[in-house]
Amino acid sequence: MKVISVLSRKGGVGKTLLSVGVAQVLGEAGHRVALLDRDPEGSAMGWQHGAQAGGIPLPYRVIGPIEATTMAGMDFLVVDTPPNDIRTLQDSARQSHVLLVPLLPGAGEMDRLQETVQALSEVDLQKGVQMGFVLNRLEHDNVSSAMRPALEQLGYPVVAQIRKAVDYQRAFGNLIPAHLTAPFKEALTTLGVKL
Repeated sequence: MKVISVLSRKGGVGKTLLSVGVAQVLGEAGHRVALLDRDPEGSAMGWQHGAQAGGIPLPYRVIGPIEATTMAGMDFLVVDTPPNDIRTLQDSARQSHVLLVPLLPGAGEMDRLQETVQALSEVDLQKGVQMGFVLNRLEHDNVSSAMRPALEQLGYPVVAQIRKAVDYQRAFGNLIPAHLTAPFKEALTTLGVKL
């Protein structure tokens, strides 16, 4: 089973959206996927409950930490981590094959990103682990357009960019519309995950 962790020490950067998007595109590609919700707020679990209430089948299962100990037969485990919990972030990173770090545009976001990078530098990662950065909620402005070059200059590979769109918020408890799944596919394929 391949483990993909979505992590950041900062809250509100779109970890759950990225986790759900990745799980959805993997599931739609025919893989057996579980999404482990390690965030005490339970946003991914809430997403699944909304889908169940609406009678919408999701191509992945959202599970909690207890269920994760008995998971078998899955191709992928996507892990949605909580903010400001360095132990969970490092524990998830240690067990992962792919790391995705979402961040928002802005100078302050770059400063907070350093906390995540520092926490990851203290972990013995698995051999061959792939890591990429995902710019989230980008707008058509100078700050957003400056983010990718700034990150890449620091040696942080940007593997996808997600535009700010109200349709992502409307997708909560539903499937993400097909026309909005391209960034999730791009992040995975750039990091060598076969869909």
